[in-house]
Amino acid sequence: MTTSALQFDSAFQALTEHSPLRWQRRLFERLRCGEIPDVCDLPTGLGKTSVIPIWTIALARQAQDGAVTLPRRLVYIVNRRTVVDQATSVVERIRQRLLAPDGPTWSRHAETLRALGATLQGLTSTRAECLAVSTLRGELADNEEWKADPARPAIIVGTIDMVGSKLLFSGYGDGRYWRAQHAGLLGQDALIVHDEAHLTPAFSDLLHQCAEVQRRAGEPRPIRVMELSATSRNGRTPVFRLESEDEQDQVVLSRLDALKLLRLHKADDGLQGKPTEGARRAMQKVVELSLQHEDAQARVLLYVRSPEVAQKVVAELEDRLGKQERSRIALLTGTIRGQERDRLVSESPVFRAFLDPITPIDQTVYLVSTSAGEVGADIDADHGVCDSTTLDSIIQRLGRINRRGGPGRKAQVDVVLSMLDQSKDHSPSEIEEAISSTEAILTDWAGRSNGTIDASLRGLRALLDNLAEKLREKAFAPKPPTLALSDILLDAWSLTTVNQDMPGRPEVAAYLHGLTRDPPETFVAWRQEVALLHESEVDRDSLADWFQACRIEARERLRDRTDRVKKMLGELLKARRRTDECADFPVVLLNERGEADWSRLSRIVDREFKLAYRTVVLPAEVGGLNEHGALDPNALAAATDVADREQPGQRRQRWLLSEGRGGPRYERLVRSEASEVPQPGLRERERMVLHLPEEGADEDGDARYLVLLAEQSQSAIERAETASTRQTLPVHLDRIAGDMNRISQALGLDGELSEALELAARWHDRGKSRPVWQRYACNDDLVTPLAKSTRYLHGRALGGYRHELGSLLEATADSQIGNHPRRDLILHLIAAHHGWGRPHFEANAWDNTHSTAENEDAVAEAMRRFGHLQQHFGRWGLAWLEALVRCADIAASIPGDDSAATSTPREGHP
Repeated sequence: MTTSALQFDSAFQALTEHSPLRWQRRLFERLRCGEIPDVCDLPTGLGKTSVIPIWTIALARQAQDGAVTLPRRLVYIVNRRTVVDQATSVVERIRQRLLAPDGPTWSRHAETLRALGATLQGLTSTRAECLAVSTLRGELADNEEWKADPARPAIIVGTIDMVGSKLLFSGYGDGRYWRAQHAGLLGQDALIVHDEAHLTPAFSDLLHQCAEVQRRAGEPRPIRVMELSATSRNGRTPVFRLESEDEQDQVVLSRLDALKLLRLHKADDGLQGKPTEGARRAMQKVVELSLQHEDAQARVLLYVRSPEVAQKVVAELEDRLGKQERSRIALLTGTIRGQERDRLVSESPVFRAFLDPITPIDQTVYLVSTSAGEVGADIDADHGVCDSTTLDSIIQRLGRINRRGGPGRKAQVDVVLSMLDQSKDHSPSEIEEAISSTEAILTDWAGRSNGTIDASLRGLRALLDNLAEKLREKAFAPKPPTLALSDILLDAWSLTTVNQDMPGRPEVAAYLHGLTRDPPETFVAWRQEVALLHESEVDRDSLADWFQACRIEARERLRDRTDRVKKMLGELLKARRRTDECADFPVVLLNERGEADWSRLSRIVDREFKLAYRTVVLPAEVGGLNEHGALDPNALAAATDVADREQPGQRRQRWLLSEGRGGPRYERLVRSEASEVPQPGLRERERMVLHLPEEGADEDGDARYLVLLAEQSQSAIERAETASTRQTLPVHLDRIAGDMNRISQALGLDGELSEALELAARWHDRGKSRPVWQRYACNDDLVTPLAKSTRYLHGRALGGYRHELGSLLEATADSQIGNHPRRDLILHLIAAHHGWGRPHFEANAWDNTHSTAENEDAVAEAMRRFGHLQQHFGRWGLAWLEALVRCADIAASIPGDDSAATSTPREGHP
């Protein structure tokens, strides 16, 4: 491979279809040399998300030069308000081009793309694709590729909640099995890019605290943090920003000077008729100003602060224009379900018009948005109208109006001043004070320029540079107080096998977002199996098993303020009781730690019921979801269930299985499909008993189950312990040793550590040879023990036994391990490879082939060992080493030719 194949300009164009700007070349050179800026302060519209392809090319270039110092995983944090994140589009484009370099629309870049892909492929430890990706939504959502090979370059796009909770060993919905692995893979060898960092300063503080803790602990591959912001909160000189030479680029010039003329309006100016209440007058004024563009064939973007006002604006526009014109109006809020949100982006002609400002339109279109459209969306309006808000939000909104500039484009931006309560007995909130400060600043700027503010990027930056830092801070959204991390807190969170509430271990939300005064939120999803599982009286533990296996994913849920969720669900129940006064419905409640419980709709709407930060899973038949994907008590039709995945390589499907004298019969849960055999390429991932016939019964004799089928490789990633494939124990141990060696080599680990990891891999599953585990794996041939089976009994068949503990007891007695300088690490990795041993095992996990005293001594020593190793390697460093073994287990558990095992056991190894 020639160096010219990975020249930055050609590689950047191959991935993005754009020639790089000067600032992008400068950033590439810094990354190529291993220099990661702490802050990139760049104006909006100049392609901050190009950090993703720049990192991709820089990493490949380092690999080509034989000296990789950049982190192998890029974790791109998008604001949780984001409805349409540009980062996902960038990632999907990179993915498509690297995997299909000869694609018809980019085939001219095929040679460069092949070279780039081959170089990245050379970093991996497996034959997997060259780049792992996981994003918030789209076909790449929740595919979990990033957790299969720790040496493989990976891009993860996620929110603060999604990524931050995992970083703190408390991943929302993860359960004990995944918490340490996620923390290890996100907390080591990762570049965390915090986009729009000024909007979430508490999370910035948290990231820097974590990085400092890791530095002090001497962790092997500590995180690196890069903040991206178009709106700095203070006047300090950023580490990386535009330089004068960067303005020689025509694209930069056109965007810096894209003309936006901002005018201020009072809410009651020009309105006719009897005055109404302040918020209503402000809303009317927003509509009035937007309709000034009705004959201009323009794209008009209307911003308001709340979803309720946004819906009223849409209704008012429909009244003014006529119901027949509703197709020219679109609504964008953060409270719609992921499925409908994605459909809006891909199918709405109004939204598509804002994504493509060049193609002419026949009539003016209106997009009404909340803050969900302020951040991350690459939309470009001709004109804008908005209510008053904080200065940082005003700047974000301006970034979506005349975003790209161009000849003859001149945007009019109208801001309606707020109607805040000025009475003496009203104490303004912090947000009201920030809005008042913003209005004072805008009024001052307008007064200096005859009522019209130059709101171009260049003009706005000049105004901000001359604004006193104290005034700027007062006008920005209040920065919530942040909480300091402590060793005690981090140690408590790292005890991932302790599921119960524990003194001194708070939930992590306040550490992710600060002590915000924002009202709590609740998620809502709809599933058809809720009623089935309830009728079958499935217990809490089994319910948790099901929702751990068939997790609620982004496309299935919506989020809204807890008080609004309660109110609307209460109204939905009332609507149902109009036809059946006794109507009630079972619901599943999932907490932040993935634990599940049953409740009733009538109970959770009670005023005193705690619903904050929980996920409510409603039975699909209860309804409550309208055509736009919003929670709606008037929508009484059954909600669509979108839990199944159909993308190749990621498929998961729910089936009803009947087993009786006529043989097995499968019926698809959400479709009219039936089959006598499982779907090709899918294996059973989880099974819930719905009905078991009484012994000797002749009628109603079929056993009925709810089963989850998943791709074979996906099943191994989700839970290697019970991957649905047949592997004997010797073959599996040999395969994992080979995979472990390949991972160590790909990561460049030293010989002593690599040997320790291989020893842990070779011993990790020895405890599966016990008769109780072989019965669980449906294996009657105890002479040939299995490590993996195509079918398992319910987990209760193990009686609590943990094969890791059995493996640990055997390994403790091995002389080679006993004499190894990394003995403690080897034993810990064996104990913890399925999430236990951090720090404890339950009492019923004992191995009955050893004495009680031996079990107790091994467990007590495992607890002491865990504490010692955390001090030695650091919290995330130890979790990363655990993750390496588990990734090898995943690779060894993926179905394949058993003869492919390449590592021969050495003398003294099992």
